[in-house]
Amino acid sequence: MPLDLELDHAPESATRARRAVRSFLESIWPEARTEPVLRDLADDVELVTAELVANSVRHGATPVSLHVTTDSDDACRSVLVVARDGGEWDGAAPDGDGGRGLLLVRSLSARLHVDRTGMGTIVSVRLERP
Repeated sequence: MPLDLELDHAPESATRARRAVRSFLESIWPEARTEPVLRDLADDVELVTAELVANSVRHGATPVSLHVTTDSDDACRSVLVVARDGGEWDGAAPDGDGGRGLLLVRSLSARLHVDRTGMGTIVSVRLERP
């Protein structure tokens, strides 16, 4: 069962999304509250979620949405986070006022994909832990 959120185009949406994602992950994997590897994965998913939503609010346009799914097998647990907004991402390099969020997201993720369409930007991130 995925988590789907429609978010306001407002700074507090990053906090709302982060809290919803933590609650979602702990409902799927209750051991994420206590097991160190899963707790670290949940922490990283929270951080990635906050960065993606903050980017959508800062650089994008409405609508802003978030889709989160989980997967697990004997060897790995993974989380896919997909953030969508109505803005066009320009792929600009970091500047003095920010722009390092996707660098951070990339360092935490197993996969990062940015899709720029005429209808907006879609950022997909997969995080994994053995």
